[in-house]
Amino acid sequence: MARNDEDYDFFGDGQYDDSRSSRRAQNRRPSRRNAGRRFAATKASSPTSILCRRLAVVSGLLAVVVSATSAVHEIAPYAISFMTAVPGRYIALTAAVLISITLILVIAARVTMPRYATHGGVGAGGIIALVCAIVCLVIGVAMGVLFPEGLIQQSNDKAPVEDTAQMEQGIEQAAGACKEGWQGLDTGGLPGITTVQMCTDPRVAFVSFESESSAAISRAPIESKISELLSQYADNEQTKGDWRLLNGKRWMVFGEGSKMTALQQQWGGELETITAATDTAAANSGNA
Repeated sequence: MARNDEDYDFFGDGQYDDSRSSRRAQNRRPSRRNAGRRFAATKASSPTSILCRRLAVVSGLLAVVVSATSAVHEIAPYAISFMTAVPGRYIALTAAVLISITLILVIAARVTMPRYATHGGVGAGGIIALVCAIVCLVIGVAMGVLFPEGLIQQSNDKAPVEDTAQMEQGIEQAAGACKEGWQGLDTGGLPGITTVQMCTDPRVAFVSFESESSAAISRAPIESKISELLSQYADNEQTKGDWRLLNGKRWMVFGEGSKMTALQQQWGGELETITAATDTAAANSGNA
């Protein structure tokens, strides 16, 4: 006898329909194709992708470090002492190689992802490091092109310009003891000069200035006066020889070439050869 579903629901309250629907849902089995897709979609990454992603982060961090080193090296060449002997182009080239490796690894991490997996966040650490490394490298290359000698130079001025006694002692260490003692000279009306001291044996003199701007203003007249004196006493055997002028930021020392070279190694500064003024220049100075 066939079963009448309508009559079977004896009470007519829909309970039988609900139970029948629940049994159908339990008996329904997912297909293998749909299950595979859900598994691939929930799979975060493949082992190869994970490896490439981690390597990208490591190489990216190395690229950031080397690129930042390149930027610092070009801006302040003496900031990193052990890198002063390394040419900047080698550092920049190393950074470029690391950036290229990071880029390849990021691409590999994305390519090796499962087909149905999302790519969001894959290689994000490597990408961030890659961008930072590129920015640092661009800054370093730009600084190297615009400022070949570096934007910030090392200060090699070690003269104790604030203390006249220490200036004298430092000069004596390079040129020898002043046998007859140091003598103070007239500043000649030039502004911004702190002191002028001279020693006759060995023959050496130094000038200290109040500021770097004062030194820039008074340096040229002092050099001209020294040249005139060499020309005036050209017949004197003591004036013949290799005379040099050692210039610092707020000081200048005049003496024999070998002694000024030794003083440069101690204090720094720039050496300049001083020669006697020509007769015409000396005559014009005398008429003035």
